[in-house]
Amino acid sequence: MDKLLKNKIFTWLLGLLLLANAATLVFFWIGRPGGDIPKGSPQEFLTKELNLNKQQQEQFDVLRREHRSKTEALREKVKAAKDELFELIKEPNATDSAKQLAARGVSMLTEEIDINTVNHFQKVRALCTPEQQQKFDGIIRQLTRMMANQRPGRPQGPPPGDGEHDGPPKDGGEHQPPPADRPGPQN
Repeated sequence: MDKLLKNKIFTWLLGLLLLANAATLVFFWIGRPGGDIPKGSPQEFLTKELNLNKQQQEQFDVLRREHRSKTEALREKVKAAKDELFELIKEPNATDSAKQLAARGVSMLTEEIDINTVNHFQKVRALCTPEQQQKFDGIIRQLTRMMANQRPGRPQGPPPGDGEHDGPPKDGGEHQPPPADRPGPQN
């Protein structure tokens, strides 16, 4: 009798786990949060959604080029800082403080990119009429998700493995991490 009871409990638990797994899969495949990311370029999206006039479009284009230039320069610095951080892998006596200092350098540059982006959007918002500003406030999250999906590479963390650099070195040589500027998986 005890064995029969244990089998029933096991069967119910197994069924519950299968149901939970199915719900999780449905959530990720169908009900994915952030699934409202618009298609096209952020510039086209903003121009269309805010109904920017010709003068606003020209001013926006100047701001966009300025922002892109600053951001690209900062991303290059992030790549260099990450290279320095991952060079510490080769140093068996690298201290935690050296690792923290290198990671902090990456973080500070990433923070600078974020602040640059916020400043850019404040300038873009200032171009708008009060009605457009209300619309802008309502679509900014969609816009930032759109930009994040179009950004090449990954903004944080070590680069993913690609099989070539995974595992121990095949030739007995020193194991090298993959380049930090390689694009990550696409969402």
